Amino acid sequence: KYIKVKADLEGSLNKVKAVFQNIAQQKAWVYSTKQAYLIQQVDDHTLLYYNETSLPWPASNRDVAINMKLTEDNAQHKLVIIQEGKPSAAPTHKGVVRIPHLSANWQFHEVANNQLTAEYYLDLDPGGSLPTWVINMFIAKGPYETFMQLRQMLKQ
Repeated sequence: KYIKVKADLEGSLNKVKAVFQNIAQQKAWVYSTKQAYLIQQVDDHTLLYYNETSLPWPASNRDVAINMKLTEDNAQHKLVIIQEGKPSAAPTHKGVVRIPHLSANWQFHEVANNQLTAEYYLDLDPGGSLPTWVINMFIAKGPYETFMQLRQMLKQ
């Protein structure tokens, strides 16, 4: 499934970076995250982390290791965050379905003091089989809840 979201947010690019780089805090803002932890700090702008997403019964939870690269363009007042699933970069867990494909692109543009525009693109194959109602719930509710929580995180 492919998802696109656009939003206006209050905050700064530095605050966005801080929220995204705090992997352990993802449970507080990324919809349905059961756990997230840092696997490796590759460099100042690149992280490899693990994420497990809780799904309602009868579906199994999903997980994946994600490579995240943050690229700043200070002249354009822009921050781009690319997330790519790395399915083989973390051990599998019994009863949890590995996400075979995840590609996400976040673009934040500072348009005024403490004002951001955000665009989010997600291309995802959740793996395994899922009931249509679960897929529809995550397409509709997941991005909305994530952006609402991100909005709160940026205000803190």
